[in-house]
Amino acid sequence: MTEITLNRKVSGAIVSASVMAAAGAAVFLLLPVIIGSAMDTLNLSEKQAGLLASSYFGGYLCACIASFDLVQRIGHKTLAKGSYILLSLSLLAAALPLSPVAVALFMAGAGAGALFGLAIIIVGQTNNADGNFGILLVAQQLFAAALLFILPQWVIPTWGFSGLMLSLSFALGMGLFVLNGIDNSSQEKSSGSTKTITDPQLLRQIITGLFALMVYFAALSAVWAFIERIAADRGLLTDQIGFALAFSMLGGVIGGMLVAIIGGRIGRSIPVWLSLLAFIGVFYGYSTQFGMLSFALVTFIFSLFWNYVLGYQMAIIAALDRADRYSVFIPGAQALGAVTGPTAAGFIIAGQGYTILLIIAGVVTLITSGLFLHLIRSGKNYA
Repeated sequence: MTEITLNRKVSGAIVSASVMAAAGAAVFLLLPVIIGSAMDTLNLSEKQAGLLASSYFGGYLCACIASFDLVQRIGHKTLAKGSYILLSLSLLAAALPLSPVAVALFMAGAGAGALFGLAIIIVGQTNNADGNFGILLVAQQLFAAALLFILPQWVIPTWGFSGLMLSLSFALGMGLFVLNGIDNSSQEKSSGSTKTITDPQLLRQIITGLFALMVYFAALSAVWAFIERIAADRGLLTDQIGFALAFSMLGGVIGGMLVAIIGGRIGRSIPVWLSLLAFIGVFYGYSTQFGMLSFALVTFIFSLFWNYVLGYQMAIIAALDRADRYSVFIPGAQALGAVTGPTAAGFIIAGQGYTILLIIAGVVTLITSGLFLHLIRSGKNYA
């Protein structure tokens, strides 16, 4: 009976954490739609739209840094409720006429970053962290896919940016009612709170993992941001590119499902190796002359293995985080990569072209994969 109760408790925590992660990642996954709607409705320039995106990520990063201390002092359920309210009310404020949209998105980013960071800490404490991170990824992809299907067709054409923000405020705020699986105890009060990282070597391993995740994410984001331009440069039409990008979302869902189903049964080294080989193939595929079907297949593989390996990368860092304090920086590392990658790619493409970008991305992916393999071996030494 005790085991059944414990399993239900863990399952409830995973469900709550999955909803939190989906809410925390929603604005990021919908950012192209949000920025496009803002430009059309608010008559923003590309530079102004870029500042909107930067303001969101600025709030996201600030929340990740603040969460390092907040999770030690505030109950998890209380922190989640506050983050949901902040996220929902900030999006509601962005929908109001004459509102400071950049400030509202900054605050929304803070709420989203706190939610995502807390979700990662909760899942990182479970026994099957690899598989449970996969569940988080699937939840994010499915929720974003549903919003991408509904909002651009039935909300944005009629109500524009304000309708989009209002809809997101309502949809994400509903997560307040799915928090029953979370204990309202802070890390400081929990049974594992007495664990502290006293070994400087282990702390360096965690920092290395966060750095590797950031750079890995930057390399993939750099290519992802410009695959539409690469395809257009190869002569593909807009509707063909749109089909391929929509098809790739299915790959992202499958990638997360593979992590959830397989979990740690094959270890963590094999997924890192498989993803490295897949990305080398993807970058080579983008460098050749391709048609619509080839582009769709390569982009599908890109999305699949990105989500597949991400679950294991987060689990690698969480396994090193014995005190359950530093995993909260994982979404911050991802956000930094998502910001710096496309920016660097723009300069590389302007000076050297797409082929050099793909080569650099391949080399960076190779090096960072080596760092993750090193961390896997180091983690065994600390087990």
